[in-house]
Amino acid sequence: MRKNSKVLKTKSSDWPLYRRFILLLTTIVVILLGTYFVGLTILSRIGTHEETFTQRDRIAPPPPTLSSVPQATHSAKLNIKGFAEAGSTVALFLNGSEEDSQLVSAEGQFVFEEVPLEQGENEIYATSKDATGNESRQSTVYKVIIDRKPPKLEVTEPEDSAIITQKEGEQTFVIVKGSVEENTIVTVNGHQAIVREEGKFEYRLLLSDEGETTIKIEARDLAGNKTTVEKTVIYKKLEEGSD
Repeated sequence: MRKNSKVLKTKSSDWPLYRRFILLLTTIVVILLGTYFVGLTILSRIGTHEETFTQRDRIAPPPPTLSSVPQATHSAKLNIKGFAEAGSTVALFLNGSEEDSQLVSAEGQFVFEEVPLEQGENEIYATSKDATGNESRQSTVYKVIIDRKPPKLEVTEPEDSAIITQKEGEQTFVIVKGSVEENTIVTVNGHQAIVREEGKFEYRLLLSDEGETTIKIEARDLAGNKTTVEKTVIYKKLEEGSD
């Protein structure tokens, strides 16, 4: 009996160790499970973020905007400016082939300098591509013509060396008339004249000084070509009582 009592006493004294072991094991399991579920949550959020980023990354940049592209030019080279998404790469196309490309500045601007044009009509447009390769649609397509032929200019009035008379104290005008071809701007001594649809123009030029006045009539087309005609008129003031 004494021997059995001793055994029971020994087992009773080991019980607190078992409790500590079970508590420690439970704590470890809880920590592992907590770490597992927290890890799943983080991975889930990362996956969602990556998916959102991927979806945004598939969006192509807007097409570039080319500015101040002329309809015609007399120069064989042309500077082309524009705007596009900052950090994207703009490719310039001339007659269907890529002519040049460059990185857009942080301000969203780009300039292609001295782009060589071909004789006749040139078709120009641009596209942009972001850092991940998404490419925009084409920009507006512009057609630029190389034209080195000066515009036609005919001045019908006044006759060269015409004498203009007017009584002193009254304003005196000389009528300048003529015709030009389509899409031409006409100036008379630097003042723009109105050109009608049929190409005829007329301008009333004020004569302020007596004597000879040189009238410079200039026609300029869309390409910048110019034609100039000069006429001279003689202004005489009439004294009071003169006819």
